[in-house]
Amino acid sequence: MIRALLVDWGDTLMRVFPNEVGPMARWSRVEAIPGAREALRALHETYLIALATNGGAAGAPLVRAALARVGLDDPLDQIFTAADLGARKPDPAFFLAALRRLSVDPREAAMVGDSYAEDVVGAKRAGLFALWWNERGASCPDPHPLYDAELLRMSSLPALLAAPFLPDVAACLALLAEQGAPPQLVAHSQAVAEVAFRLAARLRDRGEAVDPLLAHRGGLLHDLDKVSAKEPTRPHGEWSGTILRERGFPQLAAIARRHVVFAILDPRTRPVTWEERIVFYADKVVEGETVVGVRERIAALIQRYPGAALQLASCLPLVLTLEEEIASRLGTPPSQLLARVR
Repeated sequence: MIRALLVDWGDTLMRVFPNEVGPMARWSRVEAIPGAREALRALHETYLIALATNGGAAGAPLVRAALARVGLDDPLDQIFTAADLGARKPDPAFFLAALRRLSVDPREAAMVGDSYAEDVVGAKRAGLFALWWNERGASCPDPHPLYDAELLRMSSLPALLAAPFLPDVAACLALLAEQGAPPQLVAHSQAVAEVAFRLAARLRDRGEAVDPLLAHRGGLLHDLDKVSAKEPTRPHGEWSGTILRERGFPQLAAIARRHVVFAILDPRTRPVTWEERIVFYADKVVEGETVVGVRERIAALIQRYPGAALQLASCLPLVLTLEEEIASRLGTPPSQLLARVR
């Protein structure tokens, strides 16, 4: 669905060296971000590509001259600076002015940049898709990430754009509203998503193959069918899985189906992927919107559903085993695992 790509300049396409002064075109040293040239050339035949920067005070011709020094000028159809557009990121007016010049609707455009506050938050407020260029693997400053994809290597950009994006935070909340989720359920889902996102990010930092964004969105939507009356006879999680699968989100569907506490008792339904296990675990340590721990959460479920007390109690050792595994991968005692996500 994306027709146009806006790309930041400094520390997204080209390195910024603080010791250099004046226009980048005249710096003694210039350097492209590894993989940027190849990625843009691969995308050029498919997308309109425009540089969109708050820099370039000396004017677009000198910006293009700097880009030419590292072979990055050819794949760019346009160069937009804040001076050209009459606004600066993160002002939505910056993005909208650039897209008007490209004759592209915000819903058909994506922004790529390294600044979460300017490139991600600004682009999302303007209605664009946002890809956060996070080369150094920095922690997201927001417990509910607004970006549509996280880019750790510039060579991954074509593949990220070719794959469907997960629903963003606003779309997830709209889905919950569509199913009639009350405020307390939304608050619980947000708390589970935050715990899942933080744990997944820490696991990825330790070298585990896990997608923190998928864990976050899975946490937001794990209880999608909690209050739905559309399929009252189907087990909790099944209707959520159907909704998400029909909308083209099979990974989120699997997370929803496998998050239910009893799923851990059956090898056929037990959470398998890291994202499934993390959301399952996060849901078992959040009571309401408060992080309470596994034992307290299971005790609360037993009190709420006394008819299933024995089955719930049988789940406890397996959930504690999962907690031990997560803690071990993070090099943290299980007793301290939740201290960093509360």
